This record gives sequence, C-alpha cells and structure tokens, in this order.
Amino acid sequence: MVLTASLGGCSWRQASNGAGARTQISQQTLAEIRVVVKEIEREVAAFVPPDLVTGEVESTSGSLTGCSPGAASWGSHTALPVSRPPAFRELADDLREHWARAGDFDVELTEGSTGEPRLILRSPVLGNYYVEMIEEFLQVASFSTCFAYDAERDGYDWEIGAE
Repeated sequence: MVLTASLGGCSWRQASNGAGARTQISQQTLAEIRVVVKEIEREVAAFVPPDLVTGEVESTSGSLTGCSPGAASWGSHTALPVSRPPAFRELADDLREHWARAGDFDVELTEGSTGEPRLILRSPVLGNYYVEMIEEFLQVASFSTCFAYDAERDGYDWEIGAE
C-alpha cells in the first residue's frame, strides 16, 4: 500500500514493507536533502558556546544507506574542534528553548556505550542527528529522512562517494 501526501512543499509517500511497518518516504531529491541536512548540522553546531570552539571541519561528502525498497537516507557530519566538551545538558536545553526548529525535533540526552554524553535529535520529517564527542571534536552526525532515491536523477553511489 502507498499513501502520498504533501507537507510544507515536500511530497511524502508512505510505504508498507509487507510486515505492516510503514516508512515515510520523502519525494525530495538528494540535492534538496543534502542542503537541509547541512543546514541543520550547522544550526546545531552554532549552539556550542563560541569560547569552546577552536575551528571547524565540515564534511562536504557523505554516504547513502538504504532505508526502504527504492529509497535511501543521506548521512553526513560537521565536526567542531573544541577545547573541552560542552555541557551536554545545557546544550540540549538551549536547543529545546531557542532553536527555531525545536518543535520539529525530539531532543534526548543519552549516554554512549562507554558512558559519554550524547544528544539524539529525532524528526520523522527531517531525519536523525547525533551530537557527541569524538576525540577532541564535537561531531554532529546526520542521517536524513528516507527519500525516494533515483540513481539517474541523484547520482550513482560510486559517483557520490567520489565527490
């Protein structure tokens, strides 16, 4: 079964995987998805106190991961070198209270496998974002919402990986 709807200029399709689970599939192109993902990474990174930030390393590349038949998710990241880790609880509170997109996301403060703090930002429309320390970098890793991937329109995996 497939259901199509339009949300805020984006067209969505809902597909059933046969086991009853449903996945929302955006009809945006990879180019459109990449712009939104990078904007959100930058917006989240901007909430890190400036006195902690010692530079910026932004990934312009990323990778595709299958999320449903004929659909993919775009993964990317932005990393900020920091002098010390930010206070994750304060970062979470600031995002919830002051971020223009806060209403679109569930912001959860969790712990990684070794007990380090991690923020997870989830949106059924905008994807999932993970904020955590990786060595001396604060990384904002992103995984877009599932979108209808068309290799001829969006580019083939090996072309995308070579960018």
